[in-house]
Amino acid sequence: MSTPSSVFDLDAYARRIGYSGPFAPTQQVLRDICRAHALSVPFESLDAMESRLVLQDDLLFDKVVTDRRGGACFENHTLFHRVLREIGFDVSILGAYMWRPHHAEYSRVYAHMLLKVRLEETDWLVDVSFSHDTFIEPVPYVQGEFEQRGWRFRISGAPGVPGGEGVEGDCDVVERRGADGQWVPLYKFAAEPREVREFQECLDYLSGPDSRSQIMNTLICARTLPEGKLTVINDLLITSRPGEESVRRLRSAEEASAFLDLIFEDHAPLSARARRIWRERFGTEADGSEAQDRPRSAEPAPAPEAPAVAASDW
Repeated sequence: MSTPSSVFDLDAYARRIGYSGPFAPTQQVLRDICRAHALSVPFESLDAMESRLVLQDDLLFDKVVTDRRGGACFENHTLFHRVLREIGFDVSILGAYMWRPHHAEYSRVYAHMLLKVRLEETDWLVDVSFSHDTFIEPVPYVQGEFEQRGWRFRISGAPGVPGGEGVEGDCDVVERRGADGQWVPLYKFAAEPREVREFQECLDYLSGPDSRSQIMNTLICARTLPEGKLTVINDLLITSRPGEESVRRLRSAEEASAFLDLIFEDHAPLSARARRIWRERFGTEADGSEAQDRPRSAEPAPAPEAPAVAASDW
């Protein structure tokens, strides 16, 4: 693991996320920075669709901070891991396997990254970047229920279902209770620290010729709100607020553009790029545009209670 350098500009990062507090390894600072990052940096897969994702601190700093762009969970958490280390936190990286509701199994390779912070003799879980609604403030790494932003979550032992090769033993699962009161898994993870290179290997495999995954060709754009989440996955629109969830197809490029503008508020270049990709891939004759292959979501639209509705086929 590389040693942090003195040139990492925490002040520039703080300006990017609108954080004006101190830099000290305390519980309050951790909570405030987690919330600020989650609410300020959008989740987006645009680079994954048009280039190659590279998990290097300097490149991610330029992308998220200097260029004011967003990123996927691997990118955001790689950068956030560096930020927390620079502040002085004892932080490690954890690998997670996302729940695939239509296959009733977890992904077989890492599909999510989260962090674990050791602070005041307690382990805290940190998740500031996820395509669907999850906790955005750190939570103690203990099994049980907790509430954030009007939603109920729980950490429990992972059920014995297929997926996540090599970690079927000691795993925990993060679940969210849907608007109908049913608990739905988000992802499962093991407590063993991982290295960034392992996630880079996953990305390189998923984008390679031997992979049948559609995730690297899936448009995912999401914005975390103080009390909800707004997500576009290919031609699906997913919205959630406390006690209220909906999943439906976007009817036109104009409608898609309106929601992408909301997701990328204050990030005009990202919005323009996402709108272009959407029109190229999902535009219809009715919109006056021509879709390239006009792919639809890889899986049919599920019931609204399924937060892991992603068209991704990890």
